[in-house]
Amino acid sequence: MWSHYLKERCATSWMREVKTHLIQVWLDQVGREHGISKTTLKHVKNFLSGVFRHAAQQGYFDGANPVKLAEIPAFAPNGAETKPYSLEEIATMLRVLPEPSATAVATAAFTGLRLGELRGLMWESYDAAQNEDSLGWLNVTRSVWRNTIGDPKTAKSRAPVPVISQLAKRLDVHRRNCGNPVTGPIFKNSAGHPLDLNACYQRDMKDVLRRAGIAWHGWHGFRRGLASNLNRLGVDDSVIQRILRHSNVATTQNHYIKTASPDAIAAMKQFSEALLCCTCAPDLESAAQEKVQ
Repeated sequence: MWSHYLKERCATSWMREVKTHLIQVWLDQVGREHGISKTTLKHVKNFLSGVFRHAAQQGYFDGANPVKLAEIPAFAPNGAETKPYSLEEIATMLRVLPEPSATAVATAAFTGLRLGELRGLMWESYDAAQNEDSLGWLNVTRSVWRNTIGDPKTAKSRAPVPVISQLAKRLDVHRRNCGNPVTGPIFKNSAGHPLDLNACYQRDMKDVLRRAGIAWHGWHGFRRGLASNLNRLGVDDSVIQRILRHSNVATTQNHYIKTASPDAIAAMKQFSEALLCCTCAPDLESAAQEKVQ
């Protein structure tokens, strides 16, 4: 954010001399020169605001935050929404992709985790199901962005995520392939660090999906896909919100939605049963075993 958009404009400015009108000029310039969307410009603005907030906290700045009253330029285009993957597209991906890409896709599609949360998953945070009538859980405890390990996006994001049986079977096979580890990243590279899933797509998935006729909408498409697929099954929106651990909703919704965990479990079981009925869905356990062989 700093190097690509702001450094050439901000590096020589004294913070005490920066006023709101200058912040506005910077945002306008960045928007025009880079042609970025309103969403990206909001990230730029939030970054600038955070710089002044941190400076104030550390005693280097004692004025009002000049970023607060600046606005996102009206000329900036709206960001395109990520398209969701359908159950049929997900089933095809799982049939044609190699490991560990297929298990990463299954985890993304059947949990709705964000990309950083997927990379941050640890074996010690996975609780397998105790019996056939229960579900396992993935405890979301961290997020990995590039080489930085941090907390999940929000406090609500730290909620555990149900693991349906199809995903549990794949995780079991993946674990055996990795030597049955009890600790460390679930998806790791040869150095034992969290796997770069975007690089994994470019290296192992891109050509395979193109040949299969599947359009790639990014890893976030699986999160949107889970919401769409649960909605398609008639699951209440409030339950979907709890499963995805959303916090960017109206304050009133945060106050009155009190879905209990049994509702989330029932919804995910319904999702699991729908996968079994999907005519395009392969036997996930057999497919995983075939890849091992």
